[in-house]
Amino acid sequence: ADHVAMSVQDMEKCIAFYRDVIGMEKIFDRQFDIQMGKVLGIEGTQVRIVHMKLADSVLELFDYAYPKGREPRPDRLQSDFGLIHIGFKVEDFWATYQHLVNHGVKFLADPVEFRPGVFLAYFYGAEYEVCEIREILPQPQ
Repeated sequence: ADHVAMSVQDMEKCIAFYRDVIGMEKIFDRQFDIQMGKVLGIEGTQVRIVHMKLADSVLELFDYAYPKGREPRPDRLQSDFGLIHIGFKVEDFWATYQHLVNHGVKFLADPVEFRPGVFLAYFYGAEYEVCEIREILPQPQ
């Protein structure tokens, strides 16, 4: 597993808790729209993503302006409140993707090159939890 992620109702409160109470460091804070919409298959997506790090562990916090979150349910969206996906780092993205397809795994949308050299796709786990496969290719020096 690569990271744990959750959608939050109050980003600043969550950052303060994980920073001040847990001792994590904020290492990433960006807004995403078009690319995140492609990953989710939802046009108009707007989200702020913050990474909080402690040692080798990363907690990824999502604050969606659109779509708004819902309570957990079998058709849950990435933007729903609570734990929103389990991320898996892979070494051969397309082979892993094909393996999952061959096993009947349902994806939220098509795989995406999220930014240069970073490939990801979201899929549903055994009990509707959202999971992610991601590969980050080495960048030329």
